[in-house]
Amino acid sequence: MKNFWYRLLSRSLTALYYHRIQVINPQHLPGSGPILFVALHRNGAVDGYVYKSVIPTVNFLISVQLRRNLLSRVFFGGIEVIRSKDRKVSDTHLSSNGNAALQACVDYVKQGKALVILPEGSSDLGPRHLPFHKGAARILAQLVTQPEFPLSVIPLAIHYEQAWTWQSDVEVVVGEPINTTLPSDISSINQVNLLHERIVHALETIAVQAENADVFVECERIAYAATLSSKRSYFSALKALERGMPDVASMSSKLEAEIAHVPGRKNLWYHQGVPLMPMGFAWAYPLIWVTLLPIITLTCVLNAPPLVCSWWAGKRFSDGNNTIALWRLLVGFPCLLLWIISLLVAALWSQKLLLWLVYVAISALGVKFFRRFQKITVSLHNWVVLPELRQPLLRWRDELETFMRARNV
Repeated sequence: MKNFWYRLLSRSLTALYYHRIQVINPQHLPGSGPILFVALHRNGAVDGYVYKSVIPTVNFLISVQLRRNLLSRVFFGGIEVIRSKDRKVSDTHLSSNGNAALQACVDYVKQGKALVILPEGSSDLGPRHLPFHKGAARILAQLVTQPEFPLSVIPLAIHYEQAWTWQSDVEVVVGEPINTTLPSDISSINQVNLLHERIVHALETIAVQAENADVFVECERIAYAATLSSKRSYFSALKALERGMPDVASMSSKLEAEIAHVPGRKNLWYHQGVPLMPMGFAWAYPLIWVTLLPIITLTCVLNAPPLVCSWWAGKRFSDGNNTIALWRLLVGFPCLLLWIISLLVAALWSQKLLLWLVYVAISALGVKFFRRFQKITVSLHNWVVLPELRQPLLRWRDELETFMRARNV
């Protein structure tokens, strides 16, 4: 029942907050058996919800700070570990349980179950992953010494277009299984070191890194532009840009120079850092916008209280971009449930259940089409206000497409 609850919670939270979660290379996922997943950590505890939503059977090694009270235990489940920084920020006298937690992880996997370890320990949306700790390698070293134990070790990465933004897209990348065979004459310390090296290599293969934060933000912006009107994955575009993008930088500089000479350029709108314009069947954009406008408007009006509470929580409690989504969910989701239940009670009391069902249907459609409405709104605004920029922007998009194809992406 506990696993069912966390599975349902993860699916609900991610479906509400993110537009689409896509799994890249799902063929690397084992069908069954004991599995140790080693995963990148980008967006706070929300990463766990995303991983759980696509791999429902997994459990996690988590910080004790996530389960300090009854309310937090409703939202977070897993094998608890007390880190040194948990003892510093806690108002209780915690004793380290590192060895006991690692042994609990070993025992859990021995039962034929799937466990996720986040070797970074903490999350960050910066241009590089954080240092990897050796806890996962220590757990793995105890598991691979057992003969004929059918263990699979799979690296996972998570890439958000904009992690904190409501209705952004997310991709979970599944890496190739990690080799766990070890030389027979290797010491226990060297076993851990060798396995740690393999884990680091596997994770860096499916991670995306840049020289600094500015370069990384630019890579994310260009990668998003490369997915527009394309079936290309966001991750593959990021990886292509990771190898160097002087040609793309030159194209972007040329576009910025053209924009700089256009009067009224400050009125240009952006979606995830990209100035959109209608592409393909441009005549359809106004028709779609007019169709979606009443649905989106009603969704926002009918759900104004939980939306405002969620927005406020992100502003009030988050201490960085990697915690905005978490606080919005922790506050907004309970508010939304209370709001829906309150409206249901009012509908039953007034014998107008049909109105409540209409509210639910409109809200579901509004969430589903919110992202598309955003993009169409930005595109139409730019087309109306700055029509002279449409051709330069479409030309830049075509050049970017040529670049990606040249990289076999």
